[in-house]
Amino acid sequence: MSAKYELARDLSQLERMTEYLTDYLLGDALYMPVGAARSVSTMPQLTLGALLLRCRRLSELRSSLKRAQAARLDAALAQHEQAQAEWTLHYKKKLKLEVPSRLKVMLAFFADCRESPRDCAPAYPVEALRRTLVQEILLAMDEFGYDSSELAASAQQTDVELRRLLRAGDFIWSQRLEAVYPREGFWWLYGSPATS
Repeated sequence: MSAKYELARDLSQLERMTEYLTDYLLGDALYMPVGAARSVSTMPQLTLGALLLRCRRLSELRSSLKRAQAARLDAALAQHEQAQAEWTLHYKKKLKLEVPSRLKVMLAFFADCRESPRDCAPAYPVEALRRTLVQEILLAMDEFGYDSSELAASAQQTDVELRRLLRAGDFIWSQRLEAVYPREGFWWLYGSPATS
């Protein structure tokens, strides 16, 4: 979460993720590294949350894409849809494993904030991303007709802690993404923890 958002980078990452998606769905890893050894540090690990995040951003910002980029996006989205349809049970299983994994790390973050409130604000952008990834999964589960009630309840419990911690404020990511993430659905992106 830097102030700068790069459409081209998101598109390249989405293409790379969809390239490995079937292997990911059929494998055991929940977080799968992709890419050449030299680019691992800039390429996020493949998870369905990370893939869905990029699908949303790029679909919402489609009008900003050049024609060739839009064609690449369409190809990646089609590859994603095909894998989801072909490997539905594997897809659903990965979604259901990712949410508790991410929420568990957030609970550790809350504990760290209680112990060291001063360190909480600088660490918050990573947690805001983590909560956004959970939301992307919940939205996808609803879209695909999967039962998300248990996972949504866990997210709501986490949100109780998150609301206690946050002070409302400005959108914390690039302004270019603000239209993609409205305040009512992604309120945790509009504020940060108190610094003292």
